[in-house]
Amino acid sequence: MITVVGMDDRPGCTLLLGSLSASSLSRTAALCAAEYLDYMCTILWPDLESLPLFNEDVEGVESASVTALQNDVLNSELIIIFTPEHSHGIPGALENAINWLSPPMGDGCLIDRFVAVASVGPPSQDGENVCENLVRKCGDLTDRLYPTTLRIPVVQDSGETDLGDDATIDLYDWLDDLLQFTRHFKP
Repeated sequence: MITVVGMDDRPGCTLLLGSLSASSLSRTAALCAAEYLDYMCTILWPDLESLPLFNEDVEGVESASVTALQNDVLNSELIIIFTPEHSHGIPGALENAINWLSPPMGDGCLIDRFVAVASVGPPSQDGENVCENLVRKCGDLTDRLYPTTLRIPVVQDSGETDLGDDATIDLYDWLDDLLQFTRHFKP
């Protein structure tokens, strides 16, 4: 178990968003999850928009936004990714963040962290590609990947502050199962 330094005694939970839009469906789902988890976790929400593009040549150079992202993840036991599918894959800002969390190989920030993936978007997009890509990528970076991805097909327009009853119930059930997984995880 990770001890969260400088925070209350609740475990940390970092939310990573694949969409930078303030009115994205992913943000709506993450807000819903944050409200649900708030009583049991300290929610950390790093700003992925301010991250420089990953470059191995400047990997050791200090960047306040990269350090903040890495600290949020290191102060968390659970990382939950909420993302749309973009061009049949992982959106660029999220891919960039994961690249900053990866090095050095075998000793990146996601080691010993539980990681879960939820795809959020309109029903016309199944989110299968982004989930597959993230499971493969994150599975290489942690041995605590939650094996059940969540697909949240949201019918209403982006910018809504509510996922709708069915999607909210699905999200809460998935979060409950995820928390059970973290309690009973055996490597």
